[in-house]
Amino acid sequence: MASTNDDERLSVSVYLLKKAKTAEAKKSFKNFSKKKTYTLSEEFPDGRFFAMPAEPQPPGWLNAISELLGPNQVPKLTSQFPGALLWVPYNGRTFVFAFGNGHTKVKDEWVVPDFGKVVALSVVSQVQVRGMRAEQVFAKRHIADERAPMASEIREFGFEADRDLVAAVEGVPDKGFQEIFGKRVRGGTSFKFDLDLSRVPRTLHAMAERYDSNDHQLRWPQANNFVLVRDPVAVKRLDAQLGRCLATKQSGQLISLSAPREVNGDKPYPQYFVIGRLTSAPARTPYLALAGWEGYLASRKASMDLQAARATRVHLLDDEIREIGSCSIYECLGYEASLKGTTYVLSAGNWYAASNQFIVDTNAKLANLGMPIHPLTAWNGKHYEGDYNKSACAIDHELWLFDKELVHFGGGASRFEYCDIMHRPSRTLYFVKHPSGSAGVSHLCEQVRRTAEAFFSPDSGYRKKLAERIEKIGKGWETTWLQSRPKRHEWNLCLVLMGKELNDLPFFAKCGIARLLGELERGGYNVTFQAV
Repeated sequence: MASTNDDERLSVSVYLLKKAKTAEAKKSFKNFSKKKTYTLSEEFPDGRFFAMPAEPQPPGWLNAISELLGPNQVPKLTSQFPGALLWVPYNGRTFVFAFGNGHTKVKDEWVVPDFGKVVALSVVSQVQVRGMRAEQVFAKRHIADERAPMASEIREFGFEADRDLVAAVEGVPDKGFQEIFGKRVRGGTSFKFDLDLSRVPRTLHAMAERYDSNDHQLRWPQANNFVLVRDPVAVKRLDAQLGRCLATKQSGQLISLSAPREVNGDKPYPQYFVIGRLTSAPARTPYLALAGWEGYLASRKASMDLQAARATRVHLLDDEIREIGSCSIYECLGYEASLKGTTYVLSAGNWYAASNQFIVDTNAKLANLGMPIHPLTAWNGKHYEGDYNKSACAIDHELWLFDKELVHFGGGASRFEYCDIMHRPSRTLYFVKHPSGSAGVSHLCEQVRRTAEAFFSPDSGYRKKLAERIEKIGKGWETTWLQSRPKRHEWNLCLVLMGKELNDLPFFAKCGIARLLGELERGGYNVTFQAV
């Protein structure tokens, strides 16, 4: 076959099927194509082509607009979204090429979830990135989707390796791969690129070779801090932990919901959700919430458990209220678990483990934290944070108590603590927290960030507000030290945990502190730690 130029390439999404799901997928494709399949050329003896015809239908918005039109003024408009699937077995694996709307017929549970991402990371360098989609899996869970107008370095994106699970990456492949994959690729669950039909066998070989090469780990070590869990025994144990959490009253604080398509960005994003049966006039919501699922189960006198999570369907609708897919509630759950000292996260129906190197690097970074020049007194194991801070300052009169002394600064009603305790002679600011949960450690890190940003700023506005607050406290503390900008290397920021050493913290809390430590050290700050 003759070679094609870039204009003749076809946009395609390629999925790698799980071996255990190939028969189920093939049966479903036959049904969608009305049991009519087409054989491929002799190059692909077991290959099949499935056409996915679509009936012309009026667009969903036409009925709404018709109410604004006069009698007999409603136009006859129809839209059609056909698609096709190319089924190609290759070296013991089955690849599915989706064209047009064909990707809507591929179920998430049939495919290898990290196939496209692995291939993309193995051909795109860290300086040729066009887009990055990541899920923040520690602390405040959210999904970020960033795009650049031209190929850029990864450091120009907001991706944080110690916090984010990479869902998809888009970029320009290295020149050695452009003949096969074209000049732009995107990898999430599927691998998207512009296909040269004259090179399908070579393309299959290249995708399989890239997926098996492990080059993605060498080229992008920071994007592989979370590893897909493939051990069914480990998955079963992790699911058991999730089931126990669902049965508790704290589940709403520990579990988040988002549709798989929102996470991996592999298919059109849903605009509305329907939990349960899809009727002609369903009750739809613009977002997913655990309370919505809980209410659905309550109406059926069912319990919120793992079995119900797998059995409850969520229908995904576009902005014209058309169904673009469905999944189970289980595939929408976000959750953190720990097993044998390793932290795991559930995302888009798959469990991911923090890699061993990630754990080693994080612990090594925290091990470098030294003690403060002026240590605080020991905690009695009974006092709350406020009481401990007061007692520490009562014992040592060189300590100034700033706990709950809020400084109003910034737009609106912005106000925050300067620190909990200050030791003026050693220029040490102490930030004290009892780490009862992830929120406590996150709050601690954020407090340190805000103080560092405002107190050491070239703008003296915050320091003037702080001086005013000190005068209102009325303890006679002098404020001349606030009249000039403080030098970072002359001050010390000390993180203080009540009743816990750093090694006692959950891994996700360690990651938050390690990330803060890296930011501050790069900024020239002195950071110490004390467990009281």
